[in-house]
Amino acid sequence: MIKVQELRKKGKNYLVTISKDSNEIEYLVSEDIIIEYRLLSGKELLEDQYKKLLNAINKDAIYQKVLKYALFKPRTRKEIFVYLDKLKVEEMGYFLTKLEKLRLLNDDLYAENYVSESINFKKIGPRKIHEDLKTKGLPETLILKYLEHYPKALILKNIEYWFDKKLRTIKNKPYFVVKKNLLTAIMNKGFEYEEIIHFLDTKDKILHDEANEEEALKKEILKLKEQYHKEDLKTSLNQYLIQKLMAKGYQYSNIKKYL
Repeated sequence: MIKVQELRKKGKNYLVTISKDSNEIEYLVSEDIIIEYRLLSGKELLEDQYKKLLNAINKDAIYQKVLKYALFKPRTRKEIFVYLDKLKVEEMGYFLTKLEKLRLLNDDLYAENYVSESINFKKIGPRKIHEDLKTKGLPETLILKYLEHYPKALILKNIEYWFDKKLRTIKNKPYFVVKKNLLTAIMNKGFEYEEIIHFLDTKDKILHDEANEEEALKKEILKLKEQYHKEDLKTSLNQYLIQKLMAKGYQYSNIKKYL
């Protein structure tokens, strides 16, 4: 005889004790299983009912994992598919359908929210948004549908945001080094090379002022002179300084002023 011996609440789930052939087995199940199979203490089960219950318990255990994964943060259909594959799930459609019914799986809504958040809060560029969404398995048409809502004016505004933020960290360096560092930093945020270069050209005076290349050059020359005198070098001091300073990104015309 197969019989439900006891039900005990454990967190959000239940521990169900079932006796079968003088053995008692415990199963951790969700409230959904309790309701669907009307599991009450003392209830007797036929062999085929018990087999169906075990199958449902196994599927429910997987579903609870998938549900937790989906609730942790918004997921795309591909991300859920990959997660199910890691769990070695065969009936993927069953779990995908359940999540869709709960409105936890909607690639269109995911794309819309992701693009909006990326533009307005993360302030990243169209290229990075596009790459991120492709990685998450969204189709090209869906990505472009919402990237169209990224106006040119906002692209420039977000470039300026990263320009101001990065510029605060760059002081007293060669002009070309400052410009290169800014270009690289902003490109890494997903903006296009041509857009950034055009923007930097409009900020040329600010770049020269912030770089303060002449002040940086004076300090660098003093340090290099100390290094030169510590080493037994065959090259002349001026040749040594020119090579080192140009390698660091200083302009030759500026170097000649101080040598």
